[in-house]
Amino acid sequence: MNKLIVKSYYPGRIRFKLAILAHFENAAGWLKQGLLAIQGVKSVRINQAAKSLVIEYDPLLLNNDVLKHRLQQIDLTQASDIELDHEYTKGEITLNLLGSLSTLFLPGRIGALTTLPLIADTIFNGAKILADKKIKVEVLDAIALSLSVYRGDYKTAMLTQSLLTLGEYMEQQTSRKSDQLLAELMQPKISDVWIERDKQKILIKSDKIKQQEILVLGPGDAIPVDGHILSGEALINQASLTGESVPVARESGAYVYAGTLVQEGNIKVIAEKVGCEATTARIAQFIASSLSQKSEIQEVTQEMADRRVNITLAVGGAVFALTQDINRVASVFLVDYSCALKLSTPVAFKSMIYRAAKQGILLKGGRAIEQAVKIDTCVFDKTGTLTYGDMEVSDVICLDTKNNAKQLLAIAASVEEHCHHPLSQAIVNAAKHHKLPHIEHGEVEYVIAHGLKSHLNDKELILGSRHFLESHEGIDFKNHEETIEILEQQGLHLLFVSHHQQLIGLIALKDHLRKEAYEVLQGLKKRGIKKLVLLTGDKQAPADKLAKKLGIDVVFAQATPEDKANIVKQLQRQGDKVLYIGDGVNDAPALTMADIGLAMNKSTELAQQTADVVLLQDDLYGIEKMLDISHEAMRLINSNIRLAEVVNTGIMGAAALGWLNPAASALLHNGTTLAVILRSLAAKDA
Repeated sequence: MNKLIVKSYYPGRIRFKLAILAHFENAAGWLKQGLLAIQGVKSVRINQAAKSLVIEYDPLLLNNDVLKHRLQQIDLTQASDIELDHEYTKGEITLNLLGSLSTLFLPGRIGALTTLPLIADTIFNGAKILADKKIKVEVLDAIALSLSVYRGDYKTAMLTQSLLTLGEYMEQQTSRKSDQLLAELMQPKISDVWIERDKQKILIKSDKIKQQEILVLGPGDAIPVDGHILSGEALINQASLTGESVPVARESGAYVYAGTLVQEGNIKVIAEKVGCEATTARIAQFIASSLSQKSEIQEVTQEMADRRVNITLAVGGAVFALTQDINRVASVFLVDYSCALKLSTPVAFKSMIYRAAKQGILLKGGRAIEQAVKIDTCVFDKTGTLTYGDMEVSDVICLDTKNNAKQLLAIAASVEEHCHHPLSQAIVNAAKHHKLPHIEHGEVEYVIAHGLKSHLNDKELILGSRHFLESHEGIDFKNHEETIEILEQQGLHLLFVSHHQQLIGLIALKDHLRKEAYEVLQGLKKRGIKKLVLLTGDKQAPADKLAKKLGIDVVFAQATPEDKANIVKQLQRQGDKVLYIGDGVNDAPALTMADIGLAMNKSTELAQQTADVVLLQDDLYGIEKMLDISHEAMRLINSNIRLAEVVNTGIMGAAALGWLNPAASALLHNGTTLAVILRSLAAKDA
């Protein structure tokens, strides 16, 4: 239990003293991200030295007691090492501006009384980095400020400090707004979940789950709570928490977390943390891993920035050696490329991520943007992407004499109601439409990406694809080829039913092509996509017919779930940069394998977690928007780099020639940095 002292509070703001912070030097950044992920928290400020924590929040969503309870439950021993940057406030900006104004009116060295306290932290920070034998922009800032103080030029020192602080504040404000928006978007969707009450299974909405409820979960189900497994074994995909896509085995007694998914197996879980309490860690981890992950260009600009610090130091040394003019040296040291290079790129990424989110596209970090501009091949999984996925039963065909069509549909619906797949829901809806009775059956086993198993009259009942029944379960199809062929040529989806190792019937379902599909695919070609690929389980003839209608270049027909990732890998070996668009549990490997994975709006939790991009609106136009935003972001970043290089080179040259005094050099350099940041900031509202 963490000992908390409430130092001050009023609705919407509370300040704690948290003594345990002193014992965990690197935990503050992790704690801050965890608190920001709580729905309703607006801002968090942590002063580790003072063991102080200030939280601003929405009083309609949270109260002081909830926040205090949340803090008491946090285990800082589990904290990951996330750097906590100093958070600049409006108060500091105002104080620095007042300090700058005071230097205009205070005579001579009296200006030191207001200047030195305000610049001390910047100089100390630079000295600390230099003591660690590192050369970074903070060292350059510290030297420039120190030279200004040495010369008694407090006006320039305070002007530089004010501009540096203002630039950092603007960058942090943009990051904070982007993170808060994405945290809101990552709040879990309300879904259906089976729970057990009085030994009966009932279906409820996930936001209605209460503590100590028993959840019944199978493959493909998202775990909506934190809790222990009461019975069963499963492979749990924890990518949303750990970033690791390889599922882990969990059995009775193990702890599972909200936002993770059951990939294989069946388990019963007792709910111990529900709602906001159970989702905080997942959202915090998403923000930490996705938005903090540096792209290639961020790494490049970071290296460029660090190298430019050395160039500035070298130019300053050369100027001093040639002229012995300390004013010129100070003017040179007040110019560095690194501020504009280091700040503009992450601000541009955050701005474009913010804009994309407002347009219905969730981009998971700068890497997604950077990779998107390289894409030349788009692979579409047909169902739920090019089609709406709103399946409708068109035919119910009995292949034995023991059942009629209504009995077969009732049997299938009674089993399929335990699955949330669109095919399953279509069958259940058809049974409800015809007011068919529920058929008693045994426990349901969901075989991921294949089908369902149960028992009827103590004999095995299997529902699924032909591939599953024929290749995995040894069911004989040879007497029904003609019937199957006729239906498949119509492009229908077929679900087969076997009982006691005999094929007893099939259910045909039809899907509806998205009205915007042709327009979007042609739009992708205009945007430089060279190859459009259709991946479907349909037979070759209907697949070719659809491809011709949509202008698709390559077709992979009769593709099994296992084929999807292999097809992506095959295209990549040919040199293609692949964007894979999918929506199902069995799309997750392909989404991970592709250069960019994009999940549709109504896709499964697993698809959305493994994808780099998630569409927040149910149409294909988001793919075009995503590419447009990504290209615009990279154009902005590259032009910012060129602008910073050209302008700062000119300023440094003028400073070295003695054409600029230190004050003018500081004003021009920092003005350039602010201009580049403002240019990046403006992109979020364009």
